[in-house]
Amino acid sequence: FNQPKTWDKLHAATIKNSNLLFSLAKKMKQVNPRKLSDRELLRRLLQFQEGQNMVHTPRGPMWLLETPHNVISNYLLDYLKEKFEEISRLKIQPNEAFRIMIAPLEKSVLTKEKEELAKLGLIKNAKFRAKRLALHAKKYEWIEYGLQGKILDFNYFKEEYNKLKRHGFSKTLKEITREIRAIDKTQKQAIRLYDIGKVHRKIFKIVADSMHTRAYSKTAQFYAHYCAEGMLREIGKRGNLTLEQVRFLTGQDYGEILIKHKNFNDIANRRIKHSAHISDKGKTVFFHGRAADRVMKKIKFKKAETSSVNPEAINGQPAYAGVASGRVKIINTRQEMAKMHSGNILVSHMTNPDIVPAMKMAAAIVTDLGGITCHAAIVARELKKPCLIGTRVATQVLHDGDLVEVDANKGIVKILK
Repeated sequence: FNQPKTWDKLHAATIKNSNLLFSLAKKMKQVNPRKLSDRELLRRLLQFQEGQNMVHTPRGPMWLLETPHNVISNYLLDYLKEKFEEISRLKIQPNEAFRIMIAPLEKSVLTKEKEELAKLGLIKNAKFRAKRLALHAKKYEWIEYGLQGKILDFNYFKEEYNKLKRHGFSKTLKEITREIRAIDKTQKQAIRLYDIGKVHRKIFKIVADSMHTRAYSKTAQFYAHYCAEGMLREIGKRGNLTLEQVRFLTGQDYGEILIKHKNFNDIANRRIKHSAHISDKGKTVFFHGRAADRVMKKIKFKKAETSSVNPEAINGQPAYAGVASGRVKIINTRQEMAKMHSGNILVSHMTNPDIVPAMKMAAAIVTDLGGITCHAAIVARELKKPCLIGTRVATQVLHDGDLVEVDANKGIVKILK
């Protein structure tokens, strides 16, 4: 943080590489994979993987600082708490000031989609409006795809359109504009009230920029996975594999299938059933079955200490403010989403793109791990749902069905029953 320009370069690289990935993915989507030769199909998929790596790598430094020990967020929170002690009669609590200061000013893709959908409601010509709604649905059918998700149909967007209609199209647009202006205004207010110096203003900006670039680059990755599905399916056809099996293969495996015509059916099934892979010094080794068991037994996973934790008041770091109560549902995988109902409290070790539909249903989100730029924090801001991250023990202390209150203003989860 003594070299803020280095962070600026990392963020610029993330945006540049994300734009390149968007462009690459769009071109992939326009190509008919059935007409590609084996070598051309392989070349394009390896190019896709390289694009993913180029986007992923610049995000590493902030992720390593924040996961699992929340180094930067804890430092900034402590800084604000010290300021709170020094300056009397501050109206904004440290947790709230922290949330305000790290909020990015840029609109996310999800916000832009919502804004565009609301603008459609202002079109008076019904026939033209219906046509534009169909185009809108096609344009954004990938927004919940994640790494291996579903493609949204027209009915989904029609339902979202009707929700905005009930809320008011003009009202929605005004709220979006007002929210962006409010962030800028409250940040300036927090800087003035807390007397935040130049150095710490820059650190807060680095974090806010990291949140924006991470969210944007994730969106680029999800769009690219959506666009690559046709080519992944084509590999499946040529190698007699399902899409699910193909997802468990590497770029090197693609070459073995397409060029050497090797059968990966058995290997893919074993990896799906039970596998581990370890990457070190540029090489990745896969283990499955008993070999995976032997490897996993050698790995010592450090569990959070729960003996000193008060189960009635679990502490975490607020990612988005608010208070909500509900029944706990522990969700870590796509398969576990079936037990989720609207109004439940989603508790996860660390959320991932596959469980976003469950996050949308949740009244609040709580995680063991994750920093201020983590997936849960970004999604919670988009959904405007109370969210606590970095509790370290939530999935160990809480159980499905527990009635809890999540107070993301104070950073506490209370067990009510």
